Amino acid sequence: MEPQARTSDWRISTLGTAIIQSRFRALQRPATPFELMDDAVSYYRENFKPLFQISMWVYIPPVIVSILMLLPAVTLSRTPETAVLFNLLDLALTLFFYLPYFLVASFVHSAFTTLAFQMIPAGEPITLKALWERLRPRFGTLVLNQILAFALISVIGGVLALGFVLFLFGAAFGVPAIVGTASPTLTLVLFFSLLTVGTIAFLVVAAMALVWFIILPQIVVLEPNVDAVAAFSRAVELIRANYKHAVLCCLAFWGVYAVFSISLSVLILLIFGLVGALIAVFAGAESVLNRWFTPLAHGYEAASYIAYMVLMPAMYLTSTLLYFDLRYRREGLDVYEVLQKSKSG
Repeated sequence: MEPQARTSDWRISTLGTAIIQSRFRALQRPATPFELMDDAVSYYRENFKPLFQISMWVYIPPVIVSILMLLPAVTLSRTPETAVLFNLLDLALTLFFYLPYFLVASFVHSAFTTLAFQMIPAGEPITLKALWERLRPRFGTLVLNQILAFALISVIGGVLALGFVLFLFGAAFGVPAIVGTASPTLTLVLFFSLLTVGTIAFLVVAAMALVWFIILPQIVVLEPNVDAVAAFSRAVELIRANYKHAVLCCLAFWGVYAVFSISLSVLILLIFGLVGALIAVFAGAESVLNRWFTPLAHGYEAASYIAYMVLMPAMYLTSTLLYFDLRYRREGLDVYEVLQKSKSG
């Protein structure tokens, strides 16, 4: 029987001979940050169903909880006394469910997406069981690595935040002291100009400090001989060789993510703002503030989780592609062999 050929934007596979050849630009030569993002979005678009399913499996619990909270949000917001009870319940859920869940879900989603990136070209079915079977031997290492990473990121983030706050205070009090009170317009122009320059500098410094953590899940998942602590050394080894490129990729990824997330947030806010306006027309503005504000806020929260569910696979794919790109630059990695080993293993 003749082998059947199947061609797409991303791979050429001959099913009869199990030949897999990736056609990623990023895997054939060093790629720019925007090429990596373009490849990630295109790969996500072509394989939307399995990648979105992964995202849905990971994030459906908080979506369901948030939707279920709409009922107590409506019933307990009728009086100030019951509203206090709901606020306490919401605070408890935030501290003991949402925060720890999203902390774990973020790196599990990244790991699942990385594994799916290997499995899809090999024609393997993407199921929760199959993904977990692959991740399970490395799950403990991944958790320990990410706990250490979270602790380090918290310290670095705290130092950066403190520095930015000090900068804001210095700008807020320093500019008026230099310009004086004669020209309020000049004071505002100088302040916002300094704020813009300072914010850009802050983001660059943040990327330079945090870029070392961006490919840790990929290292833990794809390199079975690397332990939780050695993964940091491995990340330094790969990133240090192309540090400028990695920082630029980090900034580009953050920028694109910010644009899309803000756009989706504004769209959702407009939709729920329209709902609130309709309620105000029929029930009065006071009713919106006193009776319906909390339910609308939780509806917005649930919709935001769904938008996050749609957006994040592409962002985790960029980290996966950056990992392969850095290995290509550092080691001349043959990704074709990686995919073949994945299939044979």
